Amino acid sequence: MEQPIYLTPSRKPAAPRPLPAQFAALSPFVADWALATETERNTQRYTIGMEAIVAFKDALLPQVDEVVAWLNQFELATLSENEEALTLMYLLLSLAEVAPAVEFYQQPGVIDGYDTRRFVADEDFLMKPRP
Repeated sequence: MEQPIYLTPSRKPAAPRPLPAQFAALSPFVADWALATETERNTQRYTIGMEAIVAFKDALLPQVDEVVAWLNQFELATLSENEEALTLMYLLLSLAEVAPAVEFYQQPGVIDGYDTRRFVADEDFLMKPRP
């Protein structure tokens, strides 16, 4: 049984993020899903509803290979220097965030999971390969 989790989004409306022309069909999803932090993506998962989550997944999943191929032209360390690349990367990270909701649970929450408000992400942590 789905149990509601109440989160209050604290996001301010973000400045519009650009997309490469070949991915213009994804533009309706940028404002809601091109989110810079894990906390924002997780909050969005729990607040936007399954209809919006499925619509986002249905729009992005068929283009994932093309998106990844396009992103592969950039070094990960310099990705933030290209706004279009950053927008696409944020969309991919949001897809990864909502995939379990669609594929496993058919609801935003994790069945028998913990309250996500208990998890505080370290938004400043940067994982990188050893030199």
